[in-house]
Amino acid sequence: MKRRIFITTFFLAALFNFVSCDDDKDLASSDVPKAVEQTFSSMFEGVYPQWELENKLYKAEFFQDGHEMEAWFKSDGSWTHTYTDIYQNELPEKVTSYVSAKYAGYRIDDSKFVKTPSTEYYQLELEKNGKRDKFLHLTADGQEL
Repeated sequence: MKRRIFITTFFLAALFNFVSCDDDKDLASSDVPKAVEQTFSSMFEGVYPQWELENKLYKAEFFQDGHEMEAWFKSDGSWTHTYTDIYQNELPEKVTSYVSAKYAGYRIDDSKFVKTPSTEYYQLELEKNGKRDKFLHLTADGQEL
């Protein structure tokens, strides 16, 4: 009997932990504030996103020009930032040269182009066998932020 109670308690705790970690919420378009939809539509014409509410920000996930993208907005419609998945062969030469020179032996595992109201940069995740991943923010001219 004790074993059954333990197993039941364990599974309920695991289920609760799994559910409580999910802080984003899928939304129907009708649940997105009009100001957010208007800003999104003016920035990304003819695109129909999947909406989520995450950390009090509205996130639009969509594809455009062959790239997966995320655009983030405050509830008043103000745009905060956009992530665009970038293929390695699309990175500026100065970015790849910087990585090759400063992080020999590492490979670029993931790359995104990040745009905010005040700046633009490339966010890179570098991998090397047996080493901890490195994360870089580089401008198009290869300057580290």
